[in-house]
Amino acid sequence: MSSPKTNSLFPLILVAVLAILYRPRPFYNAVGKAQIDRASITRWTNSSALNNERCVVHREADACEDVKIHFASSTAFLACGDPEGRTHWYPSSARYDAAGRKEESFREHLFKYDIKRKETTELKIVGLEGDLITHGIDIYTFPNEPTKIHIFAVNHARGGDSISIFSHVLGSDSVVLVKDVKHPGIYNANGVAASGPLDFFITNDHYFTAKEAFLRKLEDDYGSWTWTSNVQYCDATGTIVTCRQVSDTFPGANGLLIAGDELYVGDCRSGVARVFEIQPDRSLINTATIQLGAAADNINIIPTTRDLLVTVFPRGERRSGYIHHVHELGKGFKVPGAALRLDRSEGFKPELVYYDDGSVISYMTVAAIDPYNNVLINGGVFQYGGFAVCDLTKDVV
Repeated sequence: MSSPKTNSLFPLILVAVLAILYRPRPFYNAVGKAQIDRASITRWTNSSALNNERCVVHREADACEDVKIHFASSTAFLACGDPEGRTHWYPSSARYDAAGRKEESFREHLFKYDIKRKETTELKIVGLEGDLITHGIDIYTFPNEPTKIHIFAVNHARGGDSISIFSHVLGSDSVVLVKDVKHPGIYNANGVAASGPLDFFITNDHYFTAKEAFLRKLEDDYGSWTWTSNVQYCDATGTIVTCRQVSDTFPGANGLLIAGDELYVGDCRSGVARVFEIQPDRSLINTATIQLGAAADNINIIPTTRDLLVTVFPRGERRSGYIHHVHELGKGFKVPGAALRLDRSEGFKPELVYYDDGSVISYMTVAAIDPYNNVLINGGVFQYGGFAVCDLTKDVV
């Protein structure tokens, strides 16, 4: 049965289809079609291999979309999952076939990697009932409790998106659920950035959700659109969760990072990263827009210089094509990946620091650098053998 929302939109959809067929450009301009020059997202397409020659792919975990490093303990935390399962249910990639995904695969994984010992451990998840389908993560450190952190994890559960907040004692092998945060403002979550023990920013990377699959298909097939994604600020410290939109809209808001009083957001459509100043009330003021030359995904910080490390898709994002090749990613089917350092001392000027043809990690969605141990850790949202650790020379970091 059609929903009232879908019925009320039918005349608009009909007009839109006719306009697309007969007068597409004026229609697109009127409804907010993003004007993206292909050259602005393919600057790094023909790059040569860089800093990928000493990488070890780790097969203890698969499909690691995001990683955050706790530098004081030399520990990387990774959000990983099931590549095959994600070809059926993974809402951020417009995969809505929950019935086609094996029931046991709806429980995905968090891992830690001890950088000094080179050991990977799956973290036991305590207190969370039901699904855990991972995406972006972040960690929050407690200034007065150096052995305790909170891990914030995007969760694409069948019942709707949430941010699952876990408590973790460094050195232990488990995480304990503190709060599973749900709110209508968390509907297409992609990245998460912790601003306190129980408050955070997120990006919603699309406008329509899994419950509006037909409209979401139109959004994807005919986009990109200027109005599809945004940043929300959520506060879960009280009994009532509050979320509100604190940015204007983007074609493709994706990874995000808090550093000091600034929030950085990568756009996976327009090939920019935007810098926001965080106000006392957590509203945002856009202070700079950085032209990356490629579509952006996750963002991390290099603590010694406070430079940013942005993972980019050097030939654009073609996710729908990659999903059909999950068993071959990194093998017979290779998707190049790159990471850019944004030099803070030069106004965030982009510099290529990593490039691989996809032999290490295909469809790379994250990279993080630990300058104290001279390693780069990267991961990919759909690859079996979900993350790699690359040794770097000291001049790189």
